[in-house]
Amino acid sequence: MTGPQANHFMDWNGDAMQPPLPSSAERALRRLFRRFAGQPFKLEQVNSAAAGDVSGAELRAAMPALLRRGDIRAVRKAWGEKLYYLPLDKLLQLQRVWRYSGLKPLAGGPASLRREAKTGLAFDLFRALTYIAGNGLKLTAKGTIHQKELGKLTGRLQLTERDVAGLGLKYPHADVYSPQLAIVLDLLQALGLIAKERAAWRLNDGALASWLALDVPAMNRVLLRHALQRYVPAEPGLAHVVLRLAAPDLQAGEWYSIEELLGTLLDQGMLADSLPKERQDWIGSWLAACAGFGWMDLGENPEDGLMFRWRIGRGELAFFPEVGSGEASGKVIVQPDFEILVPPDVPFSVRFELEACCEHVATDVMSVYRLTRASVAGAARYGRTPEEVSAFLTGHAAFVPETVLNALEQWGREIGRTSLAEVLLLRCADAEAAARIASLSALHGAVERIGPLDFIVAAGREAEVRKALEGERLAPPGRGSAETKLEYPRLTGQGSAPSDASGIGWLEETGGQGWIYQGTDLHFYEPDDELPGDEQIFPGLRELPPMWWKEQRSYHHSTARQIIAQAEAWQTMVALQIGGETLLCLPLELRGDEDWSVKVRTLPSPSGKGPDEGREMWLYPGDWRAMRLIVPEIAR
Repeated sequence: MTGPQANHFMDWNGDAMQPPLPSSAERALRRLFRRFAGQPFKLEQVNSAAAGDVSGAELRAAMPALLRRGDIRAVRKAWGEKLYYLPLDKLLQLQRVWRYSGLKPLAGGPASLRREAKTGLAFDLFRALTYIAGNGLKLTAKGTIHQKELGKLTGRLQLTERDVAGLGLKYPHADVYSPQLAIVLDLLQALGLIAKERAAWRLNDGALASWLALDVPAMNRVLLRHALQRYVPAEPGLAHVVLRLAAPDLQAGEWYSIEELLGTLLDQGMLADSLPKERQDWIGSWLAACAGFGWMDLGENPEDGLMFRWRIGRGELAFFPEVGSGEASGKVIVQPDFEILVPPDVPFSVRFELEACCEHVATDVMSVYRLTRASVAGAARYGRTPEEVSAFLTGHAAFVPETVLNALEQWGREIGRTSLAEVLLLRCADAEAAARIASLSALHGAVERIGPLDFIVAAGREAEVRKALEGERLAPPGRGSAETKLEYPRLTGQGSAPSDASGIGWLEETGGQGWIYQGTDLHFYEPDDELPGDEQIFPGLRELPPMWWKEQRSYHHSTARQIIAQAEAWQTMVALQIGGETLLCLPLELRGDEDWSVKVRTLPSPSGKGPDEGREMWLYPGDWRAMRLIVPEIAR
């Protein structure tokens, strides 16, 4: 590629001050993009991307340079098999340069609205996180969430099974988890927001603070990237469909025809042929999921068929937002009737605190909460006093009515006047043991006798008491650790959870592992930075005579056949001197042994003369005077 388009490519390459790709490597990248999109491939499958004047050998020779620059990456499976792929950020950049065919918005819109975008996946994840923060998420002996908690957690989601069932996702315990809940849990894991322990899922407070510092558009960019990588079947044609759908030239708010989109991909050769019905059905399911995720509306009319309209922009989809970028700064609106209105620009950290001290009424463009005596009393179990709730509202509301402040003051005089405390009881089996314990000077102040056989152990002094009793041979048997007290994280005000970027899955190329195994599955494998060697790119190269590719000369018919056979195996060209011209040919089929012939496709000759490129014909060894094997230079 030359001219302004080449500069455009470099602008979107994402790596500053990198030298431009050799033209051969750039042609190879274009072919690999068209053939595989973001789906993984093996080195020996690279040849299948060859077309036109680009041979399989040229594609393989370009691999080291593409890998070194990060245009292609590699992973290695546990048993050693290596897979290559074009990473999503490169795919999103490449489609800006090697554009898909344009689509014109449809005037007038649909005759009927089939599905309207829901509030969105970002809010579903938020509601799941607040449930886990407030209630924990304990696991059964089988490692699954308790059925009662499953129902409560699923009930907080606007996403339904109808929205995503058609994606055909595969994940553990599919008989327990609905597909919509599986997606939410998968994303929470992939984003590094929750981690599984022996008996429960726990929140990662640092990652939680960083995630909730993003605004909804930034969250949607991250979530759409993950959906493109995690929920699309490993088929290049479908990958091109979803990439085309996500391309930024499709303007939010405009209606487009899905039939026209598929037709342009077919015309461009991104789709090898018209899609079978099951693939067409999957595309319909993907569109339905995008509506369920809050990203697009679906409509229909008799002339244009199925139509879609993006509700979110995707102009910066190629790049992850930085930690803390796009942070909202709006204020909540506290009504005299104790309802709290939450505009779209209110930070999620504030919403997170509202979930701790208020009743949730509705999540929409304008979300609604209600402050009640019961909700404030409930906040006390998360360590929030009525005074702290009042200070929180004052700090994050445009105005707090006197009626609300007075009520909080009154509730503060009523709530928390009594409390239940857990204490550690030391119980003796007989009066003699109790008398010995009471007489030990080392235990004075550490235990308090409350009955003939019972003592209360002072808080924080269990280890001291146990050591003293061991010296008297009265030590009690060991006991299991107490259940961890539930702590609802503080994301606003004093004691807020720190924003820690380490371990945040959304900052990584493939994110955390999650548990849905659909699509490329690249997040399950280890990255591999080793470049393929010459022998991997051209197997058997060391055993061949160098004169085969260094000199153009005549050979015996048997040797000429060996050269042709090697060119066919490597999918590389041979230079044949026919008359006064050198003809570049790609061997396609070799027939016969002693009396042999070869079918070739002609390619542009160095002189620009000779037969038209792309012509196929049969040649015999006597048809040329000299020959040379073309071994492309390996780009590094």
